Amino acid sequence: MVDYIQYTPKLCYDWKQTLIDVERYYPHQLKRTLDASTPSQLESKLWVVDELFKLPDSIERLRVALLGGWFANFITPLLIDNLNASMVFNYEIDNDVKDISYKYNKRYKDSNKYQCSIKDIMMKTLEDDFDIIINCSCEHMYPMTEFYEQSPQVDALYVLQSTDDDQYDDHINCVGSPEELAEQAHIIDVLYSGTKVLNSGMNRFMVIGYSA
Repeated sequence: MVDYIQYTPKLCYDWKQTLIDVERYYPHQLKRTLDASTPSQLESKLWVVDELFKLPDSIERLRVALLGGWFANFITPLLIDNLNASMVFNYEIDNDVKDISYKYNKRYKDSNKYQCSIKDIMMKTLEDDFDIIINCSCEHMYPMTEFYEQSPQVDALYVLQSTDDDQYDDHINCVGSPEELAEQAHIIDVLYSGTKVLNSGMNRFMVIGYSA
């Protein structure tokens, strides 16, 4: 079971230095880095890795893509330290996010285990194939069918999260249940489907499986 993040001295140093650098060089991103570091954000990422850990062959899947992974401050160490992922690729559209994510994950970047690429994954093709594709931000994007048209990943295991909380302007694609999320994303071989109420009170839906 994965119910905590390994708060090592190296992780502590990287996170501390990130906050110093954000305040100094990216003050306009300070609120966003705080928003990315809430208990609810950690809860949702622990949920991802815990359910992957329970799948018999998940630890053999080494190349992971994050779609809109934001700063990837929680999910990257969880994937590498707990699931032995050999490489985590984070696809984002914000250059500041890329730079800050490299600060949060400096130890993994330096050891060639983490990379962030500026790309709109709904509009441009991914250059690589992946074993696991994780999108914890489905409510912020077009349905995953748009992604499939750009970058069909035939054998990839998909991990998708969304919500029914439509009070935010950037929540453009909410769903009402994990079943609706699976249907919308054309996940036909469902290995896991569930709902979690996060610390913030938000309903979070997650589906793990293979697409049509």
